[in-house]
Amino acid sequence: MSSLLSLPLALLLHAAPAATPEPVLFAPGVVSTGNEEFGITFSPDGRTVVFNRADPTRFQFQLLMTSQWRDGRWTTPEVLPFSGRYRDIDPAFSPDGKRLFFASVRPQSKEEVVHADFDIWFVERTDKGWGTPRLAEGLNTPDTETNTSVSREGAVYVTRSQKAGKRRIYRHAPQASGWGPGEPLPEVINSGHGDGNHFVDADERYLIFSSQRPGGVAPDGYDLYVSERKEGQWGVPRNLGQAVNQFDGGLTPTVVPARGTLIYAQRRPFVTTPPERPLTTKEFATKLESPGNGNGDFYEVRLADVGLPAPGR
Repeated sequence: MSSLLSLPLALLLHAAPAATPEPVLFAPGVVSTGNEEFGITFSPDGRTVVFNRADPTRFQFQLLMTSQWRDGRWTTPEVLPFSGRYRDIDPAFSPDGKRLFFASVRPQSKEEVVHADFDIWFVERTDKGWGTPRLAEGLNTPDTETNTSVSREGAVYVTRSQKAGKRRIYRHAPQASGWGPGEPLPEVINSGHGDGNHFVDADERYLIFSSQRPGGVAPDGYDLYVSERKEGQWGVPRNLGQAVNQFDGGLTPTVVPARGTLIYAQRRPFVTTPPERPLTTKEFATKLESPGNGNGDFYEVRLADVGLPAPGR
């Protein structure tokens, strides 16, 4: 990655790739399956992945699962010990891998069965395993908080949705006791077109997020964009292009330094054109149960292929 790191950041962020790459399915049949999957994060060494898997309706129940890279393959995913009872979504490791943030409707008092909306929680991770989830005081409001992404200095970027409004991204600066009030990112990011679902570089050099702003590539979905931060100011976002923003666009992006890739969720249609010959009963059943059946899967593309620099490590 040294040659990539030596290139000017602005050149990488504002120049389109020379050729259109074709993203590849991540961990097919193990992490990316015929189920609905979205929301993904990796430990700093790239050997632990945490992701969402949902019920067939997509929106009634979601939990957090994890898989380990061992002996040249990803292990069979297992539900995290603190998940599996309430709707838990959008995991995000801190850059040092010691904390996992996620959004949940788990109760916040003895009087609640479930909370009325998603709020941000976090759990500590040590060599001995996972701790007990704690409500992230300072990151939550009466609105809905979902996606998070954490900078190296401890700032947390949060996607927040008002009860009757579009998503927006806020930055919460770290404080001794937690986090300060959220500051909305400027209009160049928060355009009013559902901006959120984001990833921030550990050194806050750039931000990747999804948006339905005019001029997008995906016909009916959210496109992924990248914005560079220079001298404390966010620049005009660049669309990541047709390679990533196919079909309904991309969601829940994450950059994995250890792999040198961008990984994101996407729902690809069961068929786009009629097959060359009729499907057999077995072929149809297999396709229904496999990635690419219309449910969410994870796709991976090299950073250089979409004009992204490698984050500092």
